[in-house]
Parts: sequence; structure tokens; C-alpha cells
Amino acid sequence: MPISQLFSLEGKVVVITGATKGIGEGMASGLAEAGAEIILVHRPSTDPQRVIDKLLGLGAHKVHPLAYDSEDIAEVDQVLKKSLELSSTGTVDVLINNAGIAEKNAPENHTDEQWERVLKVNLESPFKLARSFGKYWLDNGKRGKIINTGSLWSFTGGIDYVSYTVSKGGIHSLTQALSNEWSSKGITVNSIIPGYIDTDMTQHIIQNPEKSQRILQRVPIGKFGVPDDFRGPAVFLASAASDYITGTFIAVDGGSLSY
Repeated sequence: MPISQLFSLEGKVVVITGATKGIGEGMASGLAEAGAEIILVHRPSTDPQRVIDKLLGLGAHKVHPLAYDSEDIAEVDQVLKKSLELSSTGTVDVLINNAGIAEKNAPENHTDEQWERVLKVNLESPFKLARSFGKYWLDNGKRGKIINTGSLWSFTGGIDYVSYTVSKGGIHSLTQALSNEWSSKGITVNSIIPGYIDTDMTQHIIQNPEKSQRILQRVPIGKFGVPDDFRGPAVFLASAASDYITGTFIAVDGGSLSY
């Protein structure tokens, strides 16, 4: 296969959650440039039109909005059903579990509600989406790819974000466990590990010179990442270029994990 085709997503349908801003928007931009048909899973309260227009302008074959509240676990199986209805090919090829939230609080003050909300959105929903899509691929003899979004805190303990840290540690283990189960059956499962990225979620750090300097001392590249840094890794893991890669991760972190 020519290298130009190896990274192409033409004819592929990708379902991605949490892509109306930040890292997810960066990933979706790369998918669009590679020619994918994208099903943009977004919160019901979010208007995805700006991103839809952007992705179509970048070259996406088609972009379909799909409203889903990741806190409403009872609706999780509807994501696959509706995705299949929206898909112009009648199938889906890639699932990207990117949606996530965080609740800041010291462990001793972390409420049950905070814990349950974060674990539901960041870990339970990704597992149940993966289960739904995985079963579909297995039952129909199809190949598939799952990409999960982890965190540096998948590997290290965070401060004041205990539920987020636990959820992202769980994503790392989930990625490996599902890969062990499914890779021999044609489904690869990998994760992308963001470092310190300039998004809405990190403005409290970036706008604080003291915190920023302290963090950048642990980033060998010496600067914060941006959402567009995820275009390439997302395309790589979604395309045929990564067919022999599973159960592992790509750290988009400026070298932080190796420091």
C-alpha cells in the first residue's frame, strides 16, 4: 500500500466524543484532513455547528452531529445505533473516546457526587461505548479501532483531582485489557496521552506565571502543547498505518513522561 494511502481515512467512518473544542477538536481536524466521515458526538447543550463547518472546510467527507449526554449511561447503546443510521456506509470503523471532565477538590473533601460524575463520564461511559462498538464489530466479523484519551495522570498521582486521576488510570488499564481481549479478533485499542495542553481546562495554570513556570520546568520541549498537536497522532492510530500497534499509547506531552 502506498504511504499516501496508508494514512488516508477516505471511506472510513469515525465516531468521536468530546470534539467540539480543545484536544478533541484538534483530533477531529486531522481526521477531516485525512478524508474521514465524522460522527461528532456532543453534549445536548453544545452547538456543534462551528466545528462542523470547520471540519467540512478541512476536507471531511461528511460530518454528522450526534447529541449524547455522557452522564446518562442508559443512553450509551443509542450512540452505536444512531451512528449506524447516520453513516453513509452503514457501518463505523473507529471509535475515539475523548470526552472528559474534572472536579477539583482535596481527597478528604471530595464528594460522592463529584466522584460518581467524573468516573461516569471519564471511565464508565468509555467502557460501555467500547463494549457496544466492540460487540458490533465482533458479531459482524468486522475490524475496528478504538482510541482512548488518557492523561499524564494515568501514570502519576495528580494533586486535588483524585477522581480524575483514578478515572484516567482506569483508561490506561482499560486500553490494555480490551487490547488483550480483542486484538487477535481484528480490533486494536490504543490511547493518546496528552501532556500540558493549552485548552479551556488548563487556563487556570497557563494564566498563572508561577504555576506555568513550575510546570514547564518538567516539559523538556519547554512549552505547552496545542490542540493541533493531536491531528497527526489521531490520524495515525485511526488509519491502516497503525494496524500492528495495539495495547499501547502515544504521549503527546513534550517529553514530560520521560523527564
